[in-house]
Amino acid sequence: MDETLIINQIKAGNKIAFKQLFDMHYAAICLYLVNFTKNRPAAEDMAQMVFIDLWNKRESIIIHTALKSYLYKMAYNHFLMSLRKKNKEATLLEQLKYEALQTIEAPTELELENKAKRLQAIIAQLPERCQEILKLKMAGLKYKEIAERLDLSIKTVESQMRIAFIKIRENYKDDIMLFLLLMD
Repeated sequence: MDETLIINQIKAGNKIAFKQLFDMHYAAICLYLVNFTKNRPAAEDMAQMVFIDLWNKRESIIIHTALKSYLYKMAYNHFLMSLRKKNKEATLLEQLKYEALQTIEAPTELELENKAKRLQAIIAQLPERCQEILKLKMAGLKYKEIAERLDLSIKTVESQMRIAFIKIRENYKDDIMLFLLLMD
């Protein structure tokens, strides 16, 4: 079908012509966007947005190039907009984290010592195997390394770590930030 005819029909609100255009180009637009996003679902969402925007702006569309080129340009612009949005959100999140950390008063040496003793007491209440695994994890070993060293399955190590974290979290509900710092 002639591109000019398709565009004119879409501008007039012809849904069948729009569906034909969608069917002809949607898959290719998705593949094109996957090259940028490396994420098929995100690419599909963006491709759908391209066609939604095309439909919503159909009456004012002026195409000076091939229709396919126009669609690819729209797709690329959608990718850029999503990238800018993610970057803006990431920057905002980093700013919020920074501001939150600025408002937290640094604990005194005595407070840190008391909290470390509290953590040690909680760890001492854990089952022996759980303590052993947790101490190896706190020493910087990965689950796989712990499993190999103790001749356990990785699932067992994960399970024991889950038990340890649940017990510690229960005792550090009021001070989760310190718990996270101690576990790093």
